[in-house]
Amino acid sequence: MAVTPFPHISFATMQSIKFILFFSFFYTVVSNAQKHDYIWELGHDGGTVMNFNYTPILIELANRNSVMHLTNVSMSNSSGNLIFYTNGCNIFNKEDDIMEGGDDINPGSLHDNNCTGSFNSYTASRGAIALPRNNDMYYLFHKGGKVVFEPQIDVYLDRLYYTIIDMNANSGLGKVIQKNELIIEDTLQSVDLCAVKHNNNTDWWIIAPKRTSNNYFKVRFFQDNTIMIEEQTIGDSSLYIGDGGGQALFSPDGTKYVRYNPVDEIQIFDFDRTTGELSNYQKITIPGDTAFVGGAAISANSRYLYISSQIKFYQYDLQASDIAATQVVLGEYDGYQSPFPIATTFYHCQLAPDCKIYCNCYNGCDVLHVVNYPDEPGLACDFVQHGVQLPTSNALSLPNFPNYRLGTGQPPCVPSASGEVEQAQQEVKVYPNPASGQVTVSLPAPLPLVATWSLHDALGRELSRTVLSAGQQEVAVRLVGVVPGLYFWQLQSEGKLAGSGKLVVMR
Repeated sequence: MAVTPFPHISFATMQSIKFILFFSFFYTVVSNAQKHDYIWELGHDGGTVMNFNYTPILIELANRNSVMHLTNVSMSNSSGNLIFYTNGCNIFNKEDDIMEGGDDINPGSLHDNNCTGSFNSYTASRGAIALPRNNDMYYLFHKGGKVVFEPQIDVYLDRLYYTIIDMNANSGLGKVIQKNELIIEDTLQSVDLCAVKHNNNTDWWIIAPKRTSNNYFKVRFFQDNTIMIEEQTIGDSSLYIGDGGGQALFSPDGTKYVRYNPVDEIQIFDFDRTTGELSNYQKITIPGDTAFVGGAAISANSRYLYISSQIKFYQYDLQASDIAATQVVLGEYDGYQSPFPIATTFYHCQLAPDCKIYCNCYNGCDVLHVVNYPDEPGLACDFVQHGVQLPTSNALSLPNFPNYRLGTGQPPCVPSASGEVEQAQQEVKVYPNPASGQVTVSLPAPLPLVATWSLHDALGRELSRTVLSAGQQEVAVRLVGVVPGLYFWQLQSEGKLAGSGKLVVMR
């Protein structure tokens, strides 16, 4: 069925423009479990997959050639099964092949610069977001840009596109049926594309701020696939001088919109999901903070704001009358490097389906930082630096998700089950490391259930397996036939991950 493309619109001299265009697709409410954010594709060197269909989550080595860098959308169906993902250059199906018609999204000089060679991935950080529609149709909204060389080399994002994906095609492998349709042509902020459901729980609002400006493009995506675009100017225009170093997001309940850039500080707005109006602008300055990159996240209960400011990590209470006064410093970069000598400093964050907040690094590190209990105040939230080990380097990648479950009667996330196995995860020790011939696996306390310690190579192949009996706290493991190299270990009990890490084996 044909779809009428959007004509491109320039807003350079316009204050407020509304237009309505009609597609020939009809929308029905997407129901079921809404697990569109349950698979995260990360990193390079084969890549990492984080699977939230398991409790605790399952982290595995992927086997793809594509690189996930700054632009990342990882889309699952409503049941939580991966169906496609994109790195801003191409759209890939669940079998890691370029989807039919999914090549060469975001055309232009930035694409030509980014999407060739071995490290091909688009450099528009959080520059895409995908929204499910009826009958397994998905709309990918994505920012495109260009490289300029005068008066100096710079990258400008100056277009907002949409692309339509039909997941009914090719026996479920999908097909791009319309691509790179231009919606907005103007200078856009590079990191601040986000979406939230309308108060009717069927339409969507998409916000794309102008670059170095206090102007906001607000795209309303109606239930019948009508589009309306408005502009709003709000806040102090003298603040908006940063670009590319921060993050923007909605609270899970859709009532708050937050932008953070270390140059421009923290900006907080109330958001009306019915009218799309931003209001009650507040600015918070972090005294003495000298970061140039960072990120933000909000707890599942929509109360606590987390700011990752390169080397410091903060919490704020959004329900307080004086939000700035509630600042708690949760941690400061501890000097950890992984893989050596890459510093594991703080960058973007994302609330996950297990109600934890995961944060990446501003480089190619192979760990994630984690806030284990984001709904708790102060240090009780349990911020853990480099608390999650990944099998590959990640390179600034985190998928960009809205709260798909808003308005469905489902919570924004489901907390991981607590218990002795999960709580012991960060305390399992394997030593010596580096090792030669034998290691000791030591638990902080005897496990109440049988556990299994296994060693894996970089391709995820199991090399050895040792069983710990219930009540056993320590066991010696011989490294028979294990050649020198880097390996990964896991301790599991009753199907749950109790610990994981790296092991270097020497001669």
